[in-house]
Amino acid sequence: MDWPSNGCPIWIDPGNAFRLVVKVPKYVADGEYGLLEITDQEHELWVDTSQEYSVAKFNDDMASKIIWGPSQTLAVWVVDADTLSEWKIRRDEHFQQLIKDRYNDRLAVLVVEVVSKHDHTANATSSVRSCSGVTSEHGSGVAAAGQGKQGTGNAESSGVNVNVEGSGDTCSSPPPVVADEAVEVDWAELTILQQASDDGEAKEAADEARVYEAMGFKAADERAEEAARESVPIPTMTAEMQEDMAEAEVPVDDHVDLEPMFDWDRDNPDMTVGVSYPCMTDFRLAVRQHAIVKEFELATVHSDKERFRGECASLGCPWIIRARTQHDGS
Repeated sequence: MDWPSNGCPIWIDPGNAFRLVVKVPKYVADGEYGLLEITDQEHELWVDTSQEYSVAKFNDDMASKIIWGPSQTLAVWVVDADTLSEWKIRRDEHFQQLIKDRYNDRLAVLVVEVVSKHDHTANATSSVRSCSGVTSEHGSGVAAAGQGKQGTGNAESSGVNVNVEGSGDTCSSPPPVVADEAVEVDWAELTILQQASDDGEAKEAADEARVYEAMGFKAADERAEEAARESVPIPTMTAEMQEDMAEAEVPVDDHVDLEPMFDWDRDNPDMTVGVSYPCMTDFRLAVRQHAIVKEFELATVHSDKERFRGECASLGCPWIIRARTQHDGS
């Protein structure tokens, strides 16, 4: 995009143009994917004085220049290159006052620090004045060699109340804190005090034998042993007694061939010659189940209440079966 020779964008009237030189000291961006170290930067922003400029608009403009993490924010400082004084911009009114004070020069130098939101909130609510450190030897390098003027003199000479926020020198550099001198330790003079340690030494709180006897456990055990000795043992059977009992046994066979069978295996019935069934109805069921188990087709030749004759339906099969009722109906 073609800009005029003075750098002002073409969409801003040169009569309303105000230039902001933004210096960003080296910082570490705490991004979503980790920490990223950013070197010193310097950017240029143009402001249309016919429109109100706010802190939010400044943050949007800086978002197109630098990056910072979601847990970080921007701390904006106004730097006076002549007096090295600085004050912090916290509200939209501060930007309006800055443009009004520097309107004749149409230029203002800002220093932006990327700080943690937690630290920024704590510093904003604190009543103690602090300094950004941008004009120190580790800052942005705004200060030039040989400039020794103090910011308080600039605030007093301008006639502005220094107690008003955003006016004058509201954040002068505090005097350096003298660090406590480290006291050298003479290790040769140190004495290690021995501490008594009873670890590993057995110390009985009481005599176990006396406690055992005093609680009555010893007497109870003695009574139990005496009762065990006096108890009558159960007599065991001798070998002769076992032989006599074996000779006295009478062999008993519960199976009687002539006794009719009142129960039969309904899954795999027995079709052996001579086997009895309770009735003719049960026999017919047994024959059909036998044909199913042996996997052949049963053909009934004759069947009535007293007789049954059947055979295998396959041609040439010699299997036949005959049955009749007995005098007891089985």
